[in-house]
Amino acid sequence: MKALIASSIVALAGVLAGCAPVELTKADVDGMAVCNPDRMDAVEQAARREHKDVIWLRCPRATLRVVS
Repeated sequence: MKALIASSIVALAGVLAGCAPVELTKADVDGMAVCNPDRMDAVEQAARREHKDVIWLRCPRATLRVVS
């Protein structure tokens, strides 16, 4: 029974290791548009100060630039 559990754990670890994400290169990241968390935090803090609710339909976008 212990051998079965141990072998299933090893098999599961092998499957999960095969699903690891591929690292992004500079070419992949350059120009990518992502949500801007700094701008979102500023808007949410201002809304809290004014006792307002914020509902995000689209997040403010920032374009990533790679500097090498």
